[in-house]
Amino acid sequence: MIIPRALYPFALAVLSLWFDAGLAQDATEEGRALFESHQCWQCHGYEGQGGGAGVRLTPMLYPFVAFAQLVRHTNLMPAYSPNVLSDENLRLIWEFVRAIPEPPALEDIPELNLE
Repeated sequence: MIIPRALYPFALAVLSLWFDAGLAQDATEEGRALFESHQCWQCHGYEGQGGGAGVRLTPMLYPFVAFAQLVRHTNLMPAYSPNVLSDENLRLIWEFVRAIPEPPALEDIPELNLE
């Protein structure tokens, strides 16, 4: 298939979005693996929903800088120094948490409708 020259910018934009989406998916999966290997799930749940010991992380409302501050300098949970969790890996975890979709509202779950 030959793409007309006038459509080159559009074709490049589409390819760029497709490539970026693939990279984002890889980063999200890598972030999930790091979330699990650093045991974040024990307090925050596998989907960031929170639990007995940890707060809910989703939807992620913090920019990365604020998230990093909370993880690195906190008295709410064990702090993770850059020696234990690199900035790159911390960003991957943040990307994973940001990618978790918000759960449906309780009234939108038919099984919970007791009327």
